[in-house]
Amino acid sequence: MQRLILTSLSVLLISTLQTPSVKAEMTAYKQKMSTTITEVLPFNLVYLGYQGYFTNQGIPSNGAFVAGIHSGRVDAMKLVQVAIERGRLSPETINDQGYLNAVETQLQNFNEN
Repeated sequence: MQRLILTSLSVLLISTLQTPSVKAEMTAYKQKMSTTITEVLPFNLVYLGYQGYFTNQGIPSNGAFVAGIHSGRVDAMKLVQVAIERGRLSPETINDQGYLNAVETQLQNFNEN
Protein backbone atom coordinates (compact mmCIF):
# COMPACT_ATOMS: atom_id res chain seq x y z
CA MET A 1 0.00 0.00 0.00
CA GLN A 2 2.81 2.33 0.89
CA ARG A 3 4.45 1.58 -2.45
CA LEU A 4 1.24 2.46 -4.32
CA ILE A 5 0.95 5.80 -2.54
CA LEU A 6 4.60 6.64 -3.20
CA THR A 7 4.24 5.75 -6.90
CA SER A 8 1.03 7.78 -7.24
CA LEU A 9 2.62 10.84 -5.64
CA SER A 10 5.66 10.53 -7.90
CA VAL A 11 3.48 10.36 -11.01
CA LEU A 12 1.43 13.34 -9.82
CA LEU A 13 4.57 15.39 -9.13
CA ILE A 14 6.09 14.58 -12.51
CA SER A 15 2.87 15.41 -14.37
CA THR A 16 2.56 18.82 -12.69
CA LEU A 17 6.14 19.66 -13.57
CA GLN A 18 5.55 18.83 -17.24
CA THR A 19 2.37 20.88 -17.70
CA PRO A 20 3.82 24.45 -17.57
CA SER A 21 6.40 23.74 -20.27
CA VAL A 22 3.74 22.40 -22.63
CA LYS A 23 1.58 25.45 -21.95
CA ALA A 24 4.52 27.79 -22.71
CA GLU A 25 5.17 26.05 -26.02
CA MET A 26 1.55 26.44 -27.10
CA THR A 27 1.56 30.15 -26.27
CA ALA A 28 4.66 30.74 -28.36
CA TYR A 29 3.12 28.81 -31.22
CA LYS A 30 -0.06 30.90 -31.14
CA GLN A 31 1.92 34.14 -31.18
CA LYS A 32 3.92 32.98 -34.15
CA MET A 33 0.77 32.10 -36.11
CA SER A 34 -0.87 35.50 -35.65
CA THR A 35 1.94 37.39 -37.41
CA THR A 36 2.12 35.20 -40.51
CA ILE A 37 1.42 36.94 -43.81
CA THR A 38 0.68 34.90 -46.88
CA GLU A 39 3.09 35.75 -49.66
CA VAL A 40 1.76 36.30 -53.16
CA LEU A 41 3.67 35.04 -56.19
CA PRO A 42 4.82 37.80 -58.58
CA PHE A 43 2.49 36.54 -61.34
CA ASN A 44 -0.48 36.56 -58.96
CA LEU A 45 0.42 40.04 -57.70
CA VAL A 46 0.36 41.45 -61.23
CA TYR A 47 -2.88 39.64 -62.02
CA LEU A 48 -4.49 40.98 -58.82
CA GLY A 49 -3.51 44.48 -59.97
CA TYR A 50 -5.06 43.88 -63.39
CA GLN A 51 -8.28 42.59 -61.82
CA GLY A 52 -8.66 45.78 -59.77
CA TYR A 53 -7.71 44.45 -56.33
CA PHE A 54 -5.60 47.57 -55.67
CA THR A 55 -7.86 50.28 -57.13
CA ASN A 56 -8.40 51.83 -53.68
CA GLN A 57 -4.63 52.34 -53.48
CA GLY A 58 -4.47 54.13 -56.85
CA ILE A 59 -3.58 51.21 -59.13
CA PRO A 60 -5.88 51.25 -62.19
CA SER A 61 -7.51 48.05 -63.44
CA ASN A 62 -8.04 46.27 -66.76
CA GLY A 63 -7.08 48.38 -69.80
CA ALA A 64 -5.98 51.30 -67.64
CA PHE A 65 -3.65 48.90 -65.80
CA VAL A 66 -1.98 47.95 -69.09
CA ALA A 67 -1.76 51.63 -70.07
CA GLY A 68 -0.26 52.37 -66.64
CA ILE A 69 2.44 49.76 -67.21
CA HIS A 70 3.19 51.24 -70.63
CA SER A 71 3.37 54.81 -69.32
CA GLY A 72 5.36 53.88 -66.20
CA ARG A 73 2.63 54.82 -63.70
CA VAL A 74 2.42 51.17 -62.65
CA ASP A 75 5.76 49.57 -61.82
CA ALA A 76 7.07 46.79 -59.61
CA MET A 77 7.93 49.06 -56.67
CA LYS A 78 4.49 50.69 -56.56
CA LEU A 79 2.69 47.36 -56.91
CA VAL A 80 4.73 45.81 -54.08
CA GLN A 81 4.13 48.88 -51.87
CA VAL A 82 0.36 48.70 -52.24
CA ALA A 83 0.40 44.94 -51.67
CA ILE A 84 2.24 45.55 -48.40
CA GLU A 85 -0.36 48.18 -47.44
CA ARG A 86 -3.15 45.66 -48.13
CA GLY A 87 -1.38 42.98 -46.08
CA ARG A 88 -0.71 40.71 -49.05
CA LEU A 89 3.09 40.91 -48.67
CA SER A 90 5.39 41.26 -45.68
CA PRO A 91 7.13 44.64 -45.29
CA GLU A 92 10.54 43.02 -45.90
CA THR A 93 9.53 42.25 -49.49
CA ILE A 94 10.17 45.87 -50.50
CA ASN A 95 13.92 45.17 -50.05
CA ASP A 96 13.89 41.83 -51.90
CA GLN A 97 15.46 42.71 -55.24
CA GLY A 98 14.78 39.23 -56.61
CA TYR A 99 11.06 39.58 -55.92
CA LEU A 100 10.98 43.09 -57.41
CA ASN A 101 12.76 41.84 -60.54
CA ALA A 102 10.27 38.97 -60.86
CA VAL A 103 7.32 41.40 -60.57
CA GLU A 104 8.94 43.68 -63.16
CA THR A 105 9.36 40.72 -65.52
CA GLN A 106 5.70 39.79 -65.08
CA LEU A 107 4.68 43.40 -65.78
CA GLN A 108 6.76 43.41 -68.97
CA ASN A 109 5.24 40.10 -70.06
CA PHE A 110 1.77 41.43 -69.28
CA ASN A 111 2.43 44.57 -71.28
CA GLU A 112 3.61 42.58 -74.32
CA ASN A 113 0.49 40.41 -74.48
